[in-house]
Amino acid sequence: MKVAKAIRCESSRRWFARKFPDKAQWPRIKRLLRFSGIVCIIHGLTWGYYYATHAMSIMALLLFMLVLLGVGCIFIAKRFELFSLTLIAHVFLIIAVFASLADVSSAYSARSAHLFLLPIGIAAFFLFRGDGFYLRWAFPIICFSALVLISNLAISLSPGLELLPADVSKLGHDLNRATAIALTVCVLAIFREDLSSKVESYRSLARAISQRELCSYMQPQVSGDGKVIGAEVLLRWDRPGHGVQSPSEFIPLAEETGLIHEIGLMVIEDACRHLKYWSAIPSVNQWVLSVNVSPLQLASQTFVDDVREVMRKVGISGDKLCLEITESVFAGDLNSTVAKMRALSDDGVSWSLDDFGTGFSSLSLLQTLPLHELKIDQSFIFDIENDASKRELVRKIIEIADILRVSTVAEGIETKQQRDYLQDMGCVVFQGYLFGRPIAATEFLKEHWPAVNITG
Repeated sequence: MKVAKAIRCESSRRWFARKFPDKAQWPRIKRLLRFSGIVCIIHGLTWGYYYATHAMSIMALLLFMLVLLGVGCIFIAKRFELFSLTLIAHVFLIIAVFASLADVSSAYSARSAHLFLLPIGIAAFFLFRGDGFYLRWAFPIICFSALVLISNLAISLSPGLELLPADVSKLGHDLNRATAIALTVCVLAIFREDLSSKVESYRSLARAISQRELCSYMQPQVSGDGKVIGAEVLLRWDRPGHGVQSPSEFIPLAEETGLIHEIGLMVIEDACRHLKYWSAIPSVNQWVLSVNVSPLQLASQTFVDDVREVMRKVGISGDKLCLEITESVFAGDLNSTVAKMRALSDDGVSWSLDDFGTGFSSLSLLQTLPLHELKIDQSFIFDIENDASKRELVRKIIEIADILRVSTVAEGIETKQQRDYLQDMGCVVFQGYLFGRPIAATEFLKEHWPAVNITG
């Protein structure tokens, strides 16, 4: 019960703290924020001044808040990593509703401020298309429903607006409509570009799979005495016209489109084929290959059978294959995840928790997973020789690993001093540029055998 409660709490926290979308989409969102910010500032200053000079303090205050919102949009466009996208969307919704209720129809023109709910709902529909039901569907529906409801309400939070001169009232409503339409067109144009880009990227990625443009790279993992004991398989896309791309540039798209399942099995099969080849080479036949597994892959009902089929087809056991997962698995069906992990553990496959310390974990949750190692994230390793607090954090992580009776792997090691600190703390496996950069899998054996000792 406590484990399930902890998972629900963490899921809520992550939902609320969700940051902005992937960086490929970010340039378009920056343009939208800047445009929205300029509109809010001009609109707020112009009408705020008018209301303030005509003793309409409530409306003047509301327009002053609109100016602050505009300044905030422009600031966020520069420092987007500090803010929650989910929170910002709800702030826009609340302010639009209050502005609509403060608006009032007259004999000269109908209510108009509620029209700003239209671009907000459309933007949410496109921005949250990769999220759950509420953000993807319910939030836009709330915006559109409020748009219809408020247009038919006769109440107003600022009855003083009825005293405005007819020409001023009409001008205000006309400007509201024009601005709302401009924002809607802007949102549609921005995300039309985004969707076109997504479609083209999807086609390119699907073609890359069929034409074997995706290739495996490997980075060595070494023991405390400097001996190579295995490697982590890192996927790269040798994309024509773009050069070699890292997973961060195409894995989000693969997960969004469902191609991640095919890609993931392809990488596992490639790793198994290398293990099959290595099995006939003395000293190399003990090396272990680690492969990253997407949470969406692990969530697949056929994941266990698919991995077993790959190992059967290649003709290897799972004792030299290590599958790496991240702490995001805690946000899913934990019981199903544990069952799948244990099923493959019975076949000899080992499990590693990658980027440990950067997400949410508790000992009670970690104890439920059949883990064999924890990977200490490189953010804790960087500058560890000069940062006593990082050294203490890493020491605690290694103590947690000892409690769980699993080994530790430190990644991102770039200096001998970092390696020495970690070894003194009890870390047993090391990975980083100090021992070798990722290289094409076909070149890995040539690079590290028979010279399989890296002293750093």
